[in-house]
Amino acid sequence: MKTSNNNQNWSMNLNSTQTFNEETPRPKIGDDDGISNQAMNALIVLFTLITLGISIVSATAQDAVQYRIKFRQAMLDMDRLEYDKALIKLLEVRANTAENANVSQMLGMCYLYGQEAPDKAAFYLNQAVKSISTDYQEWDLDETNAPLATSYHLAIAYEKLENFGKAAVYYQQYLASVSDPDKPNTSRTYAIISRRADSCQLAAEKQAASFENENIVINQ
Repeated sequence: MKTSNNNQNWSMNLNSTQTFNEETPRPKIGDDDGISNQAMNALIVLFTLITLGISIVSATAQDAVQYRIKFRQAMLDMDRLEYDKALIKLLEVRANTAENANVSQMLGMCYLYGQEAPDKAAFYLNQAVKSISTDYQEWDLDETNAPLATSYHLAIAYEKLENFGKAAVYYQQYLASVSDPDKPNTSRTYAIISRRADSCQLAAEKQAASFENENIVINQ
């Protein structure tokens, strides 16, 4: 009799549990923390974008360091007059960083004195000569201007190209940049460059006269 009552109580408890499970709905994802599925998806997307952004910034910073190192190495190559080695590094730096006059003038010198390609040298030096600065710092990795000597190197490039008129202009520009109106420059270097400027000016005048004579003959 006692056993029967126990079985009956156990059966009632079981039925009661089944009734509770059937009447109580199962919680959906997000219901227990108050966040909807849409909000959860938005958070996942935001987290992914933040992670991706951090990765991109980290990679960009690493690249910046890499090209600063290459730029420094190019400076050392040029200091040793190894222009061909410097040229390879500088072209890579220029292709992957913001353009500036300092890199352009260095490329111009490499083409002028290493590759002996005055046409390419004139191209880069023409870009650099627009940003000449008296405050130029040669070994500063953050320097973006060009030195005063850029106009001198550009004059040499034009002289090699036999464009004597422009050569004379840039020789004179360089001489003016290193001259003091109140104190004449008496250095030997200044005198040599001054003579080259005069020589190019005379050559330009002869070229102009020759072209004029040729035009007269053709027109006759």
